[in-house]
Amino acid sequence: MSIYTNWDRLQEVIVGNCYDSVPENTNLGKDQKRLLNRILSETKEDLDKLAGLLNQLGVSVYRPSLKRYPSSINLPDFQVSNATNPIIPRDQYLVYGKTIYQTYTSMSDRYFDSYQYYEIFKDLFDNNYNWISQPPPLLTNFTHNKKWYVDGDNIYGEKLKNKLLWHTATMFKCGDTIITNNAGPGTQAGLDWMKRNINAGIIHNDNTKVNNWGHIDHGFYMIDDNTVICMNEEWVPEPLKNKKIIELEGLFEPFDYQTFIKETHHIKDVSNLEWLHMWLSEWMGYSQDVVFETNVLVVDRNNIVFSTEQPKVFEILNKIGINCHVSKIRHGLFWEGGIHCMTLDIKRDGLKRSVV
Repeated sequence: MSIYTNWDRLQEVIVGNCYDSVPENTNLGKDQKRLLNRILSETKEDLDKLAGLLNQLGVSVYRPSLKRYPSSINLPDFQVSNATNPIIPRDQYLVYGKTIYQTYTSMSDRYFDSYQYYEIFKDLFDNNYNWISQPPPLLTNFTHNKKWYVDGDNIYGEKLKNKLLWHTATMFKCGDTIITNNAGPGTQAGLDWMKRNINAGIIHNDNTKVNNWGHIDHGFYMIDDNTVICMNEEWVPEPLKNKKIIELEGLFEPFDYQTFIKETHHIKDVSNLEWLHMWLSEWMGYSQDVVFETNVLVVDRNNIVFSTEQPKVFEILNKIGINCHVSKIRHGLFWEGGIHCMTLDIKRDGLKRSVV
């Protein structure tokens, strides 16, 4: 068993995991702990329900182990503060063929993330998979005023351009070919590392910009070798324009994403009290409805998992034989990820073949 696409029948998957509360000895105020504990407990509940649904659909589910880290870890050139729970496996890991690719990003709070996936990847290794990793980068105490998905040109193109950094969620598996975003996220050195190590043709998608510096899985997905479903046809990579395209734009409630970015881009720490109050009072409900509408997990040609009810979308998909399953993710935008981001498919049916 191996994996060559994002849509062949899913056999095995990793679902993210988290503690249901912050550590008691963490250096946070009472209100910060209370609000973060609510978000963590609800996230834990949502991830557990997602794992249960995938089990019911016949998929074997693995969960990363949970480890408590000190609130601050001092390394020679930089500091890891508030190391994150393993909620988003898609950003730093790609399984293609029978190899696990592990990368690093500019986000220092995920620097030790791989420890929590070790048992899963070691089990795959023992079952004849390979497992390779980018060299751990020597980061600095890099500070910036904007998120990576807003200021990627500056962060990855200038300040960190000499580092081997790459987001694997920017790579879409299409049989013997992998398509990447035209705008990263990651450095040129990180992309060069991927090209030298992965046994696939890589198409650097220069003609279609997918949601600025967002990941490629935010704008479209495929259900078979010949069908693309997208929020906006402009987000479909050029090599897939010849496929049957089903566009969903206009079928979701509008969300003022640019206002969200403008009001929150300066937030560097998810434990920031201002951000927590803003999130729970202003943004949480919106994120449930419309932000990750095409960030879905395709189980097989006839079954897709969504994070919210989307009646108009489901009506269209039902007509082409797709069962739409809902597993609510209440805090996806808070963690910057949807259903696809919070999972990592590691085994699917299907042979390596030409799709593009």
